[in-house]
Amino acid sequence: MAEKLIHIFKAFLDVFFPSKCLGCGTKNEIFCQKCLESLPYPENYPWNLQGRSLTSGLVFAATSYKDENVKKAIRLFKYRGIKTLAQPLAELIYARLPEKIRNLAIKHNPILIPIPLSKKRFRQRGYNQSELLGRFLSDKLSIKMETNVLYKIKETISQVEIKDREKRLKNLQGAFKVKNPELIKNKIVILVDDISTTGATLNEAKQVLMQAGAKRVIGLVVAKG
Repeated sequence: MAEKLIHIFKAFLDVFFPSKCLGCGTKNEIFCQKCLESLPYPENYPWNLQGRSLTSGLVFAATSYKDENVKKAIRLFKYRGIKTLAQPLAELIYARLPEKIRNLAIKHNPILIPIPLSKKRFRQRGYNQSELLGRFLSDKLSIKMETNVLYKIKETISQVEIKDREKRLKNLQGAFKVKNPELIKNKIVILVDDISTTGATLNEAKQVLMQAGAKRVIGLVVAKG
């Protein structure tokens, strides 16, 4: 009986906590360095979605969501509880950051803010994947991360389920609220998320932050959809 339970437990770990690299199958690495570095750059690298999402800023994506390994990684990270993917995905963002953003972090002391989840979604998932990415990036960039500024106050349909950009924008209207605006007054804000397709989520968050007094908003995401 004990052996059967151990077998079931190991099978569970293999499914939900893979111990092999998603790219090449190397054991004991969720994403080996070689496979991580070989992930494709997105179209129009390094400045993606310029003029489409953050009209007063920019959105930087490290890789493309069209790649199957990227899709697999983000889905495991976001929906299957594989939180260990936060570090390699954040490392990928950091490794591919243009000098402009690195210099901005050094010279202007921006505030890093992860895209928040609604209370209901957070209870369901148990964690915010954007916040996990933000923790690593804030350490790498030596800037402060604030999780008590931007809140999601409206439960929305998952953006994945909506293909039309205008409908995505409408779905997110009034979804975010700023508390403690003094923390971002005249500050540059770096928004962090896992994926941006149309830029609707980042754009709505940006609008709220700008109205609350942020000087400029820049988006950082793992992948461009």
